[in-house]
Amino acid sequence: MKTKFSQPMRRFTAILILAALLVLNACTKKDHAPTDAKETTAIETKAVQPADPPANFKHQTASVNGIKLHYVIGGKGEPLVLVHGFGQNWYMWNRLLPELSKHFTVIAPDLRGVGESDKPESGYDKKTMASDIHELVKSLGYNKINLAGHDIGLMVAYAYAAQYGPEVKKLALMDALLPGVEPVWSQVSASAWWFGFFSWPASGEIVNGKQAEFLTNFWPMVGHVKDPFTAAETAEFIRAYSVKGATTGAFHWFGAFPQDGKDNVELMKTKLKMPLLAMGGEYFAAAFLKDHSKLVAENVSESKIAGAGHWIVQENTEQVQKDLLAFFTAP
Repeated sequence: MKTKFSQPMRRFTAILILAALLVLNACTKKDHAPTDAKETTAIETKAVQPADPPANFKHQTASVNGIKLHYVIGGKGEPLVLVHGFGQNWYMWNRLLPELSKHFTVIAPDLRGVGESDKPESGYDKKTMASDIHELVKSLGYNKINLAGHDIGLMVAYAYAAQYGPEVKKLALMDALLPGVEPVWSQVSASAWWFGFFSWPASGEIVNGKQAEFLTNFWPMVGHVKDPFTAAETAEFIRAYSVKGATTGAFHWFGAFPQDGKDNVELMKTKLKMPLLAMGGEYFAAAFLKDHSKLVAENVSESKIAGAGHWIVQENTEQVQKDLLAFFTAP
């Protein structure tokens, strides 16, 4: 996927690419590799099979929208769909699944481009990715869902709710922002250097084969709590992005931001009607997500996750679970 940059942005991106290459090369030199990087590589080697979900969940795949979509499903009650973001896959929700499944039938897909889902050459705009999940929901026989999305998943969840509003009972947007929704989009994206690097067509090839080094160096950049992921989470996320084509596929999510911005400018002309929970980490999106969400929705409430950066599910699992349950189970 091609992304157009201004001349200053091209220069800036080139510098970032060079920096990324230097970092990745440094990470792979054994003489300088820290102990945790060595341990991570060992974990990655062992994690050749997808992680197991809780006992009452199962792995499934469905043919939807011209691709194969992988998901896990379990629990009982009305459906709750959980959409992951970049640097993670369905397993980001694993800590929450046991409790959430007592109240809902929980469906957690892998987005197109990562893990066991297909990795086509196109279709990474968030309207199309939302339609993937919409077709999955329909194939499971559901007409109305509760929906939550984190990071890139927030963008997909919004695109779902904006396109299929009457079919969404409640919506939780978690610690990110929407392309094209100003003024916050320009302010935040200007400082998020990785948006440009990930959008560059060759970035997947640069990172390919070095997913462990790349992810373990990237995660702390947007987090706040030190080492929030368990060894099992680290291994599964690295494995999911090490599947052939996954890193390039996931970077396409960012390459589609210009199109997403154009789409959102149109979608936001009709504000969402369903209750929306804006959930942000104290050290990232809590500063702007409620006001940002009010630009696209009429009925917005807020949850500020204490002590957390971007990886809110892992950095403060207890509060995220409590606040999601309170929101989705309220009459």
